[in-house]
Amino acid sequence: MPVKLIQKDDVKQKIRIKRALQAMGGGASQSLVSFILFYSGGFRLELQGFILLMIFLWTGHLSLTLVIRLGINHHFSDPSMTREMVIWSILTLLITVFFMDQFRPLMMMYFPIILLYGAFSMTPNQYRATAALMIFGYIAVVLTLFKLYPSRLKIEYEFIVALVFALVIVAFSFVCNQISLLRKRLHLRNAELATALDKIEHMAITDELTGLINRRHMMYLLEQHKAIADRGGIGFCVCFFDIDRFKSINDNMGHHVGDIVLKRFSSVIQSQLRASDLFARFGGEEFVFVSVGVDLKGANIAANRIRKAIEVLSFKDLAQNLTVTVSGGLAQFRCNEKIESVLSRADQALYLAKNRGRNCIKIETDIKSTLALN
Repeated sequence: MPVKLIQKDDVKQKIRIKRALQAMGGGASQSLVSFILFYSGGFRLELQGFILLMIFLWTGHLSLTLVIRLGINHHFSDPSMTREMVIWSILTLLITVFFMDQFRPLMMMYFPIILLYGAFSMTPNQYRATAALMIFGYIAVVLTLFKLYPSRLKIEYEFIVALVFALVIVAFSFVCNQISLLRKRLHLRNAELATALDKIEHMAITDELTGLINRRHMMYLLEQHKAIADRGGIGFCVCFFDIDRFKSINDNMGHHVGDIVLKRFSSVIQSQLRASDLFARFGGEEFVFVSVGVDLKGANIAANRIRKAIEVLSFKDLAQNLTVTVSGGLAQFRCNEKIESVLSRADQALYLAKNRGRNCIKIETDIKSTLALN
């Protein structure tokens, strides 16, 4: 079985590879122009020397791309390796123009393109350093050529070319720096937007008072579990919980006490849940508990564990005689039925628990037994 060097979910690495391929595209364009100029007599090289120059250029491009392809770039401070690609392109271009004479200014047009390539990754300081490398690198090339081949160069012409080149690079550096600053601001705004969207999404699915998931999100999750169960997957049971005599707590002690009761109730229940269980506030003092992967017997044990945890919960700091109990109605999902159907049976079981003295859990089979007795 072939091993994938880049996983499908590694989006950042995919982008880095695409940028490396873009750099290789620039190298291919430079190579093509070099071939045209070589056969036009623009190089002081024989064919063998020119081929070695191209091999040298492509060895670097391919090596840098391979480093990213293999994931070695993760060990670098900048995994995109933009600086390395830019520096390599500058050095190979300086070497290329060193072996050229009258067509040298044509090849120098690639320097601004290289600078522009780094616009989406490099910092302002890196831009300044890169521009300086280009300018002083070209000056070093001209001085070396003047020392080796003084008869081939016209000092006034080379001075003008170098001056114009320096001014163009400085101008491009300024533009690219502005692009970099805009990119940074955009990145910050995108991060702020992502944070705001996460907050909005959390608010949309969460009950503000208790921190539990709300009714809308619970219905969505129930539909997801229904789809799994309908395909022969893991089933689930639904239990309606209702805090007994909660209205009297609000009426006699105030809504602020009722809110505290709801918060503590929710906190205690969450401590009783498994990782796969779901618990939501459906509205008021009514809650829904979903036990995944168990039958009625197992769900009944879990529901009674929750009921007993609430029964022993102390509220003496709110009122000396305040006690809170909860009643529950439990039903098991049947394949291919609507979610509303299992919720209806759980609600009927809850109604039965309320009529049987509260502080108890009734299951859907108790409804049939009651009807048979009647």
